[in-house]
Amino acid sequence: MRIFFIAFICTTLLGVACSDRKRQFSEEIKVLQSKAIQLPSQGLVMRKGKVLSNFDISNRALKLVVYADSVGCTACAINHIDSWSSFIDYAEQFNEQLRFYFIFSPVKRELQSTELMISNTMFDYPILLDTLNEFEKLNPHLPKNRVLHTFLLDENNNVILVGNPLHNKKIKEMFYRIVEDRLGKPE
Repeated sequence: MRIFFIAFICTTLLGVACSDRKRQFSEEIKVLQSKAIQLPSQGLVMRKGKVLSNFDISNRALKLVVYADSVGCTACAINHIDSWSSFIDYAEQFNEQLRFYFIFSPVKRELQSTELMISNTMFDYPILLDTLNEFEKLNPHLPKNRVLHTFLLDENNNVILVGNPLHNKKIKEMFYRIVEDRLGKPE
């Protein structure tokens, strides 16, 4: 009888803890969606290992933001950046109406090694190194939870989807559905 009581208490506590985490996660998403996201206008932009002198942050119909802050693992994000290639190929079918914004905010002491890592990837898409931490300053409502640092923005920079389509099949399906609902089928 005592074992059943202990098992019941443990199950109840686990259920409450999971419920609290889900509620907190939902609240963080609501806060993220409460204000439009502002994209940084400064920073070091690199493509295929070379520094770009200008970077177009004009309004597109849709923008997928992939953000790695200094607290997270910028090196991990760079090491896996090639995983986005199929999504970028898909986006190119929409004539610049779907754009990706890879924004990394490395700490200053890691800036040089971060630049070197990006150069070594030869990734053929712009990457913004937010050396002034402008993205976080412009968006104080950005959650600390790194799971919520990938999101899809509409033409007004409002968050319409939160989550990484590389890591979640449902998010991936929702990403494709939203893009095609708003932009039509790819050409």
